[in-house]
Amino acid sequence: MNPILSKTFTYLILANGFAFSGWVIRNYLINWWVLEKTNSTTIVGLVAATPALTVLLTAPIGGQLADKYSRKNLFLAARILSVFLFLSVALVVHFDFYALPIVVICFLGIGIQAGIEVPAAKNLILDVATFKFLTLGNSLMEFVNQILSTAGPPLIAIFFTSIDDTFIFFSMPAVHALSVLFAFLFFIRFKEKKNIEEEDKKNKKTLLDGIHYSYKFVNIRILLILTSTILFWGLTQPLIPRISKDVLNAGPEGYAILLSAGALGAIIGSITLPLAQSFFRNSKSIVLCITCYSITLIGLALSKSIILSSIFLGLGGFFHLIWFTVIIILLQTLPDENHRGRVIGLFFTFVQLYGLGFIIGGALGDTIGINPTIYIASSSLIAIHLICFISSPSFRSLKS
Repeated sequence: MNPILSKTFTYLILANGFAFSGWVIRNYLINWWVLEKTNSTTIVGLVAATPALTVLLTAPIGGQLADKYSRKNLFLAARILSVFLFLSVALVVHFDFYALPIVVICFLGIGIQAGIEVPAAKNLILDVATFKFLTLGNSLMEFVNQILSTAGPPLIAIFFTSIDDTFIFFSMPAVHALSVLFAFLFFIRFKEKKNIEEEDKKNKKTLLDGIHYSYKFVNIRILLILTSTILFWGLTQPLIPRISKDVLNAGPEGYAILLSAGALGAIIGSITLPLAQSFFRNSKSIVLCITCYSITLIGLALSKSIILSSIFLGLGGFFHLIWFTVIIILLQTLPDENHRGRVIGLFFTFVQLYGLGFIIGGALGDTIGINPTIYIASSSLIAIHLICFISSPSFRSLKS
């Protein structure tokens, strides 16, 4: 039986999907709330970056845990913790009790939770789907993520007419509670393979060993370097609520439309990838997709229309989703079984550099302006990818 069609995989993708949707709703609500409270993209960037910067420290440890212990146990425990953390955020915002500093503290906890959860979750995809169906499994996972994320912000925007409407913030823990329900159903159904290694072998699964292993293989090393360029994607994200508010005069409803446009493009990307995987599963497509994505950023900077801006963000979502998923697939297939968890943990650590991008992008948006910040991001993305592609014959021929 195709494992993709099983109830086990369905529960896993729904658990991940509602978790991802909860993060998107959090970004939408909290980013706009902070912008309205402070009128500063710098502070929007700082608050939004808090979980990501925490994950920089915790994801490598999460990867090590995913190699040593039960991945489904780690996944379920982290999902349950997320509900309590997002409920705390909703409560302090609703009662306005030292809301901003306590939200930052909760976001630190969310970063720790995510650092444990994601390496386990990404490896569970391979554990359930197997290598044969890995592209389809990852694409289906992203399809569900983006479907739920596309629906989230517009539905929330219907009720979020003012930052005084704080009951809407309870949608965050509610969505994560749905994720826990499906994570529990997955936990019951999935029969995890027993780790038959001796205890002394387990103890050798150190973080430093994972770093050394990743550095030793040139293609893994380059893929992690390219993953780190998500920092430049992060530069642009604190600017989107400012674009909606000040450039397009579209308010929170416009911000929801812009976020959903990007998610809609990603949905189309998740459908396209498995249909044309022989074209995309190689290093050339990584460089091509990031170049096209960078061009859409320039279009966004020049646009003064919410329709055009939505089109550019939709195209950007399409190319960025394929770029991101191809890198994940290659990093899932290149390492051996004993190192895969730590490689994915390192991958997720590098992904969190987008948080640093949030901070830098917010500060640049307040100082040099929106458009120069976007131009810096797009040109840097293209330059780094071309340098890696041209300088490494091994990477140029990489495919899976």
